[in-house]
Amino acid sequence: MKYIDLVIASAEEGVAKPDPKIFEIALERSGCKAENAVMIGDRIDNDIIPAKKLGMKTVWIKQGFPQYWNIENDNEKPDFSVSSLTELCNILL
Repeated sequence: MKYIDLVIASAEEGVAKPDPKIFEIALERSGCKAENAVMIGDRIDNDIIPAKKLGMKTVWIKQGFPQYWNIENDNEKPDFSVSSLTELCNILL
């Protein structure tokens, strides 16, 4: 793929988000340090919070029911928020 080098699926690994182990597996297999990685997800609880705890950058895609999450503190606040995958290109490119 042009922009994605690695995909880790919870079902294949037997570890479900928000368990940080799934993020640690992805970092280890990619040979990437957390501070150089970006977690892109639609859920604050399962995606943004655990990735931030490991030091990853985060992008919240605000779609579906999770877009109504009320951010209450800094550990829930993503580095970036977008409303569509198209907007994501402006951040990553």
